[in-house]
Amino acid sequence: MSIEDSPTVEVRRVADDSPTVEIDPATVTGSAPQGGGLSSGMRWSGISMAGRQVFTVLFTIVLARIVGPDSFGIVAQATVYIGVVGLLLDQGFSSALIQRPIVEKDMPGAVVTVNLAIGALLAIITAAIAPLWALFMETPALTGVLMALAPTLFIRSLAITPRAMLLRGMEFRKIGIADVTSAALGGAVGVTYAALGGGYWALVAQILSTDIVLAVVMLMAGAGRWPNLRMHRLKEIAGFSWRAFAAGLLINSVSRNIDNVLVGRFQGPEQLAFYGLAYRLLLLPVQLASTMIGTVLFPAFSRLAGNLAALASETAKATRALAALVLPAMALVAAAAPQIVVLLFGADWLPAVPIVQVLATAGAFQAIYTPSHAPLVLGLGEAGLNLKLAWLTTIVSTVGIVAGLPFGAIGVAIGYTVATVALVPVEWVVRRRLVGMTVRSQIATLGPGLHVGLWMAAVYLAVAVAIHGHNLIVLIAGLAAALAVAVAVLRLAHRSQLKELLSMGNSLAGRFGKS
Repeated sequence: MSIEDSPTVEVRRVADDSPTVEIDPATVTGSAPQGGGLSSGMRWSGISMAGRQVFTVLFTIVLARIVGPDSFGIVAQATVYIGVVGLLLDQGFSSALIQRPIVEKDMPGAVVTVNLAIGALLAIITAAIAPLWALFMETPALTGVLMALAPTLFIRSLAITPRAMLLRGMEFRKIGIADVTSAALGGAVGVTYAALGGGYWALVAQILSTDIVLAVVMLMAGAGRWPNLRMHRLKEIAGFSWRAFAAGLLINSVSRNIDNVLVGRFQGPEQLAFYGLAYRLLLLPVQLASTMIGTVLFPAFSRLAGNLAALASETAKATRALAALVLPAMALVAAAAPQIVVLLFGADWLPAVPIVQVLATAGAFQAIYTPSHAPLVLGLGEAGLNLKLAWLTTIVSTVGIVAGLPFGAIGVAIGYTVATVALVPVEWVVRRRLVGMTVRSQIATLGPGLHVGLWMAAVYLAVAVAIHGHNLIVLIAGLAAALAVAVAVLRLAHRSQLKELLSMGNSLAGRFGKS
């Protein structure tokens, strides 16, 4: 473990016998972030996300082709459990470390102690109850898989506080290096094992390797803190932390995983594989937007909480740009799903096509609103409101998923998508309340993207009908025609939006060029 002790400044009270409070200068509001600020953060978040997703998608395609849907589904039943239980590793203290204006020197160490203790406890519990989870999922092979994955809960706990401190200091370059390195090495291990005939154990090896490399690189980056037993420090951030933790647990654990749990339990590993593959593909734009924008906006919004006009302006600009990019992209993915799935994953994965097409809508709206939701709400200190919204999201999503369950994986996809769309007006009301954005102006931000997306999908489908039966030719010709139409529609009907996108593209290109 590489521990970097930052220099401290002592702040003493007038009384000679008063206690000494040590404060890390980098944690004081107004100090210059080590990572180079917002533009550098956006640049390195983009590098991190692009690199990680390139490796993730590449290795997912290769592994899916080698191991097949059934083996893929067995590991998916285990990772659903790991994903849900893993949310207990961070009790909301990392969000508090990022949001808090001043962090005392020994506070991160106390958080590390809690993280490691919870991680070890959850790993032991997971190994013990692995047979019960296998029995619940009606998949005997799950016992060994889950026991093998149990240590990853402790391994992941090692990286929680280091990542939070790097985010706080806006050191996105170090985060990017850790994320890309772990995805590349972990994927390489998985593919190698699969090529040697490892079956679903190749996926287990990939997960473990990725988590180990990530933890090691995070600690080597100098973001680690020695654990300590000064638990009284946690009382100062407990109120904010537990609300942020509860909200994250509800949204990320229940509303975003209950569909996988139910599909895996009642439809079996193979159906979970089809649903999980579609969900993973449609989660890419959400992860891309959240990582490039959300992780940068949270510390930035936290320090601009007093300037609501600026927050409203930046939120509107980000939403408008995301809608113009994501809605057309997801419309095109839905139209091209038959060719994309068969060409990339093989004919065995054809049942995933309608699921991809349905989840495209959910993925689009989540990619538009997820990146700025938590930064806006938590950045303004509204942890209580965030918790209430998490409850609402969880209830609505669960109702939609359960309603669709009798109709199989495609029914779950439809229910989840309907629930996601139904929650969009709630997001509009929240933004109006917090920063004064009118509902009409928020709806208007979606117009150009929706218009362009409909034209792109229509043109692609026309090409697919004209060139029936030649998947590669359909994909190439359809994409070319759709992109040409998109440019034409933007130039003819949304010239101002096109100029804004080009301006943002040039700005980002300039920032990347300086890296």
